[in-house]
Amino acid sequence: MMNKKQWTLLLATAAALPSVSRAQLVVSDTLTGASSSYDWKALNGACLTAGNNTGSIPACSGLSYYSGKTLVGGATGTLPDAVGSGALRLTNGDTSTSGSNGTYQSGAVVSNFTFPSTQGLQVTFTTVTYGGNNYNGTGADGISFFLADGSKSATVGALGGSLGYSCSNVNSTYDGVQGGYIGLGIDEFGNFSNSSDNTSSGAGFKASRISLRGSGNTNWSNLNSTYSSYYPSSLSASQQATAVKKTCSTGYLYDFSQGTSNPTKKSALTYNYNYITGDDLSFTLANQEAVSKPLRGSAVPITYGLTITQDGLLSLSYSVNGGTAQPVITSQSITSSNGALPASFRFGFSAGTGGGSNVHEITCFKAAPVEQSSSSAGANVQQSARVEAGTQLYLAYYHPTNWWGELTAQSLVVNSTTGAVSIASTANWDASCTLTGGSCQAMGSSTTVTATSPSSRKILTWNGSTGIPFQWSNLASAQQTSLTAGDSSVTSNRLLYLRGDRTKEASSSGPYRTRTGVLGDIINSSPTWVGGPSAPYNGPWVDALNGSASPAEPTGSYATFKSTYATRQNIVYVGANDGMVHGFRAGAYDSSGNFVSNSTTPNDGVEALAYMPGAVLSMIHSTTGKVDFSSPSYSHNLYVDATPGTGELYYNGAWHTWLVGGLGGGGNASGTIADSTTSTGGTLYALDITDPTQFSESNASSLVVGEWSSSSLTCANVTNCGIYLGDTYGTPVIRRLHNGMWAVLFGNGYNSQNGTAGLFVMLVNPSSGAKTFYYFDTGYGPSKDPTGNSGKNGIAYVTPADLDGDHITDYVYAGDLFGNVWRFDLTAATASSWTVASSPLFSTTAGQPISSKVLVASVPDTAGGNPRVVVAFGTGQNLPATLTSATKYATSSQALYGVWDWNMSAWNAKAAATSQYTSLAAPQTVTVSSLQTQTITAQSTASGTTPSYRTVSTNKVCWQGSSVCSSGNNKYGWTLALPSTTSGSTTNYEQVIYNPTLAYGMFVVNTTIPAVTQILSCTTTQASGYTMAIAIGTGGAGTSSFFGDSNGNFSTYNGGIVSGIGLSGTGTPSFVTTDSGVTMVQQTSDGSGSATAVNPGASASGSRVNWVKLR
Repeated sequence: MMNKKQWTLLLATAAALPSVSRAQLVVSDTLTGASSSYDWKALNGACLTAGNNTGSIPACSGLSYYSGKTLVGGATGTLPDAVGSGALRLTNGDTSTSGSNGTYQSGAVVSNFTFPSTQGLQVTFTTVTYGGNNYNGTGADGISFFLADGSKSATVGALGGSLGYSCSNVNSTYDGVQGGYIGLGIDEFGNFSNSSDNTSSGAGFKASRISLRGSGNTNWSNLNSTYSSYYPSSLSASQQATAVKKTCSTGYLYDFSQGTSNPTKKSALTYNYNYITGDDLSFTLANQEAVSKPLRGSAVPITYGLTITQDGLLSLSYSVNGGTAQPVITSQSITSSNGALPASFRFGFSAGTGGGSNVHEITCFKAAPVEQSSSSAGANVQQSARVEAGTQLYLAYYHPTNWWGELTAQSLVVNSTTGAVSIASTANWDASCTLTGGSCQAMGSSTTVTATSPSSRKILTWNGSTGIPFQWSNLASAQQTSLTAGDSSVTSNRLLYLRGDRTKEASSSGPYRTRTGVLGDIINSSPTWVGGPSAPYNGPWVDALNGSASPAEPTGSYATFKSTYATRQNIVYVGANDGMVHGFRAGAYDSSGNFVSNSTTPNDGVEALAYMPGAVLSMIHSTTGKVDFSSPSYSHNLYVDATPGTGELYYNGAWHTWLVGGLGGGGNASGTIADSTTSTGGTLYALDITDPTQFSESNASSLVVGEWSSSSLTCANVTNCGIYLGDTYGTPVIRRLHNGMWAVLFGNGYNSQNGTAGLFVMLVNPSSGAKTFYYFDTGYGPSKDPTGNSGKNGIAYVTPADLDGDHITDYVYAGDLFGNVWRFDLTAATASSWTVASSPLFSTTAGQPISSKVLVASVPDTAGGNPRVVVAFGTGQNLPATLTSATKYATSSQALYGVWDWNMSAWNAKAAATSQYTSLAAPQTVTVSSLQTQTITAQSTASGTTPSYRTVSTNKVCWQGSSVCSSGNNKYGWTLALPSTTSGSTTNYEQVIYNPTLAYGMFVVNTTIPAVTQILSCTTTQASGYTMAIAIGTGGAGTSSFFGDSNGNFSTYNGGIVSGIGLSGTGTPSFVTTDSGVTMVQQTSDGSGSATAVNPGASASGSRVNWVKLR
């Protein structure tokens, strides 16, 4: 697009702008207030929409440049904006098609200050483009950001397609930036990359493209001073224009000493703002074209992160609307094409319009040395490992820059004097290092590790009917096709890359993405530790409801199994978004129970086994680079993003240990799903991990038990049951059932084609090992969405309940996304008689979602009667970031709940007298109003190393039908509301997205206060939260404080019992017992480990009705 308007202020003042040499170590300009605290040179239409003319950038209101124009857009549709809600505006816009209110305008700011390059540089800024006249459906022209040599004068480049950075071949304002080093064009019209419009190189015209141009100094001032014999001062103004444009368009110097009619061609310019690379957006950059009241808040914000290391490696990524950062270029040497880094940079922003218009605004700008920078495009960072603890603590991490992960093992250290438990600062191993090799910072700055050879890794997959080695020759033809789609030839190269081969990465001149580490990012999959068998399955096996049944498990068989494998290699399994679930070696226990690491069972983090589900193999390569794991343009996708479950089961005359898991939000070829309307399918895999000494690719067919997907799943009781299986977020559970079979129990997941909530049961025949699936549907789908949005429902986690202690599951409880609590009855001796309740046991307020596990506990009756079954849980939901949206959470008030399952009549009719539970006659209706309310009564402020503490009320629960209270015995449980915080127009709701645990009669759960990413101000507040410990029977405080201080004292706060501590914990806490007491160990949102003394005597009411090991 042509823009004939001149940089009027620039031409008069550029020569008077000296290079300011003071170094700005960190620059942070939100641009939303009344003035900027930095020294910018503002040109033409550049102004602050909330400005008051007190700083270096003028206010938009009253700016003479816009005389006679209506200032459109902003926060409310009319300027000025309120202080704190503004932006840096570069051009104005329009409210009608073909309007002229914002046409042929330009605006720019260039820093009068410079920034040293010696420590590298990372820049973050956010732009919005909106409110134009709909020219060509896009408006025009675009925005540029540039870095220029700080020793040169502060100038701006040509107008039109040059966007104020490069020289122009056609525009009357034709000079390029003096000493330009990098120019980023955010181009809604399409000419910044067009060599017909500017410079001598480019990818052609393309609207909605982000492009990078390199260094250049093609302008009359430089040509005249550097090559004065070719570009003499005697040339007229029009001849100077001709000379610069010809030089610009050809990339060659010419001798114009004899005039411009027939100049002599000389040598090529070394630098002419050469085109480097670009990325075509999948959406139109500008929106709200020709609308009566365009608003900044309705525009699509794009946040850019540009990094240049001190050794000249350039990276650029962008994040759309707070979504996953999308790379344009990664760690490419810029000095090889651009020349050496200048000693300092100055910054510039520029924008222009022509016959088409748009509002072009910058909402924030930050610059820092690389090692000090804390912001990045798409800052959705939340460490998310749930910790398994024993002799070692296993912490999982992910790095959103280039998407790689770590899994570390750190020793738990007991102070011999105080008995306090702490976490060793140096890791015993890091699985990323064992796969990648080289320096391993987690193990100490001087530690180097030898990489596992890709060819020696034991990687398995599924070909649709059996387990196979993940080797090219073993793949089915369709699998080979999936891995090579779009390639010029069919080779095994990409498979080798997935196995860890790095010889064909871009850093070695290959076609594949250069990885920081071979281990992929670990986001929502927690470490699952598997050691020797430890279930309490001591014979003889007796079904307490059906004593005449003959068990398949011989008496004493589990004890023999337990003894045989007691010293087997400990393995830590975790899913990663490199497409595999990995198992890493973690020592063993000897026959005396001592932890050992030796040549047979090393504690070295070396990978013992990996499995790539067949469903992932079919989609990990895509012809769409953004979701193609091996592509240099890969942005991100999820692959194996769920925590696997483990357990023992009996079939084929022997006990086995299985690892069973889903993909979480993974397995979707087109990218992560983060809504409640899109339909998808799910996957379940099972591995036999009984004997790690048998882990080899040659044993693939016996190690891979099976893999099932929505398209292949068949059920004995439901036709076409695959339509009920969605993304399998939960962790499957292995349990024995009353039909004499072992089973895998799992929720149907999210976003299934049918959209209802239900339970899947995979039965394993004890004689043959054959698998049979059943599905039990609640019937609650889109038509029953409590929000009225017809969203899809689903169940992630299920909780089996063994009500009589015979190690056979009786009921299964689960919560769904609509906030319903369900009970599935599996007490019958035949699967065909199993049922799900016709209505929920309980429904939360306004459909508060239940996305984590419910706890099921037996709570003693204080009056001496039978105990009550209480189902306790928290509400909340986390939706992952996508390429166009940030991580999202539930957007209403959330709560903790404990609900009595009052309907135990049928159970009591079957169970022995010693296994009876308090029950009521039907019908009963349980609502939130019939629960006892508990409240957070006080909350301290964190100070230094002292965290924030919370106290909780101790209101008594007057149970319905009881005589617990003198009056008002009408409660069915308890509820505790979680608070929210409001800042400006944003309300942040504390919620539960991690699984709770029952420890010492206390309901213990980590709450999450979501990170707040203010996209328009480039700021992110770290996620935080509280670890809450409340009595399972009342929802209130225990009898004494549960959490200790840094000295191990269990103090009160404001006279109240401490029931919450602000540790910002993630996942499910683990509890470690030593001679001196009990310590809670977990990971925190900053990735570090935390060890906190707890008081196991704080409450004694409540016990599990399903066994679980507390390490």
